[in-house]
Amino acid sequence: MNTKRTIWFWLFLTIAISLLTIILSFYITTNSTITKDLSSPAFELPLLKWVIQQTGINDLFSFITRNFGPNTSLSRHRHSRHVAACDPNKWNSPLVAKYKVSLVLTVDKKGCGKFNSLQNAVNAVPDLSQTTTLIILDSGTYREKVKVNKTKTNLIIQGQSYLDTAIAWNDTSHSSGGTYYSYTVGIFAPKFVAYNVSFKNTSPENIGGEGRQAVALRIVGDQAAFYGCGFYGFQDTLHDDEGRHYFKDCFIQGSIDFIFGNARSLYKGCTLNAVGTGAGITGAITAHGRDSKDKKTGFSFLQCRIEGRGKVWLGRAWGVYATTVFSNTFMSEVVSPEGWNDWRDPPRDRLVFFGEFENSGPGANLKNRVHYTKRLTQAQAAPYMDIAFIDGKEWLASA
Repeated sequence: MNTKRTIWFWLFLTIAISLLTIILSFYITTNSTITKDLSSPAFELPLLKWVIQQTGINDLFSFITRNFGPNTSLSRHRHSRHVAACDPNKWNSPLVAKYKVSLVLTVDKKGCGKFNSLQNAVNAVPDLSQTTTLIILDSGTYREKVKVNKTKTNLIIQGQSYLDTAIAWNDTSHSSGGTYYSYTVGIFAPKFVAYNVSFKNTSPENIGGEGRQAVALRIVGDQAAFYGCGFYGFQDTLHDDEGRHYFKDCFIQGSIDFIFGNARSLYKGCTLNAVGTGAGITGAITAHGRDSKDKKTGFSFLQCRIEGRGKVWLGRAWGVYATTVFSNTFMSEVVSPEGWNDWRDPPRDRLVFFGEFENSGPGANLKNRVHYTKRLTQAQAAPYMDIAFIDGKEWLASA
């Protein structure tokens, strides 16, 4: 008889503990509220209450409720982290007042913004707008090919930092149907501005191979400005194609002709980082494409810094009237002593305008420069050292 009672006791105890385990699991999963004194109908069975009291499981239940319930510090900490990740204050920007922004669009890969794709945000910009739209990107790398059509006027894209916010793609001239279409981001609209964001073409370097040109940014629209931005690639990184443009405090990296095009642009306070590989001359920083003496295009570099590896020319004469000037710029030993190249077409020597004014560093020595290098005076260099070179006083909000 005693043996049977013992068996029934342990059977009921096992069932009770199993039921309690299920109840606790349900509680923790759903954060449902259970009365502390266990007076709800689920606990009306005297035997179950007795088992709970005898086994001390009530104390265990109280401990779990006290330490892991919805109002505990641990729960509040998890909740606060979630709120902080989507803190609306991070979308505040001083550019709203500076540019009199009428519409702000937010992009975030984590779902805290209105969009998780930059292209989708660009598509939402009003066409031919006379007021300014600001797109704010949260930190992260956005892997997409982006095109800003010519109707998306008065657009600003702002990242958090060019080291933390990037748009990246990996097209090449071979994969996209030509160098002009290999861009990661293409800007065809006028009055475009970018702050604190990087444009990257992540296609690997293809030394000596066909179809190796890979553009990070192509800019065609007039009156564009870039502040604190990064441009990363190898050959043909930055296609400064057409229009008047301003680059300030930017980082530009590449190997061969990594700033090329036929725009009229001023680069101020920028770092030009060569990443050439191999022996001898490994590339060129610029390849300006001016093909007529009647055009007023050219590249001007003011107070910049040239660094990196390999040996590069300051520029090559892509166009027969190529125009490029470096002023007050530090040139490391990465700059080849001859300085410039005529694209293996000697008749261009008398037509190009390759100028230098008061540069410094081991690469700035003019002793072994090619004969068509222009050693500029203050008066000759002055037109290239001011925003007037790009008519900036007419359209630049900040220089």
